Amino acid sequence: MSKREGASKPTHHSRKVLREAHAEISQDRTTHRRRKFLARTGVLAGFALTMVVYPAVGTIAPYADASESGGAATVADGGHTVSSRAIIGAQQLDDGNLPLPSVNGASAVLAVSAEFSASSHLPDCDPSVGAEGYNGRMSEDSMCALDNGVLLRNDAAVALAELSAAFELEFGRALCVGNGYRTLSEQYATKASRGYLAAQPGYSVHGWGLAIDLCGDDDTGYTKAWLESHGSTWGWVNPSWAKSSKWEPWHWEYEPGTDELGVYDAGYWSSSNTYYSNRG
Repeated sequence: MSKREGASKPTHHSRKVLREAHAEISQDRTTHRRRKFLARTGVLAGFALTMVVYPAVGTIAPYADASESGGAATVADGGHTVSSRAIIGAQQLDDGNLPLPSVNGASAVLAVSAEFSASSHLPDCDPSVGAEGYNGRMSEDSMCALDNGVLLRNDAAVALAELSAAFELEFGRALCVGNGYRTLSEQYATKASRGYLAAQPGYSVHGWGLAIDLCGDDDTGYTKAWLESHGSTWGWVNPSWAKSSKWEPWHWEYEPGTDELGVYDAGYWSSSNTYYSNRG
């Protein structure tokens, strides 16, 4: 028998065995890849739960039980008991470890002319004494000076001091206030220099110590937008006429005071120069 004739030839049976062995190896490799993928996915999912989901749930849940304080209260200040209707209220959270909301986001105050608490930002101003006088001739003790010397009626001054403190938290500086109370002679001078933009002397809201003019750029841009959103919390507004018939974005008024005097009522123009007093 020749060498060629004596060589064994692979049979059909041996090829089948090789295919089955190869298939088994491929299956093992596929299974290993799947297990490896599932293991990695499980680790990543656990990491996400630990670092993202659980902290988020833990932060949100305590706020769900938060309640806002309410009701009337009084505060004693220097021997005087003053109304809480002007006290800034903030949310009180059940979880004492959580920070309180910012004064801008959660504070609320009802500022009224006759009753307003003293302010730590203007400690020498006592609104409880009330105010009296004529337009442009208010009594000395009816007025309070801001830090820059600008005079306002005492309740309006306290409200503006609180507003300016909130403004400083937002912008890192105090609100820029150019002027406030104007005496009768100052009203005549203003009328002479500014013409129709100035009110008739004896009728100006500045004459009651209830108006300010902003300075710098605080009557424009983001500062103006912030004041539009937050000023009324402390009773200060840019009146509607200053946005239409006369464009004066710098002119702001203490609305509780102007409402009390009826500045925008029909009868104001025949009676504004009369004697005013809100003292008991």
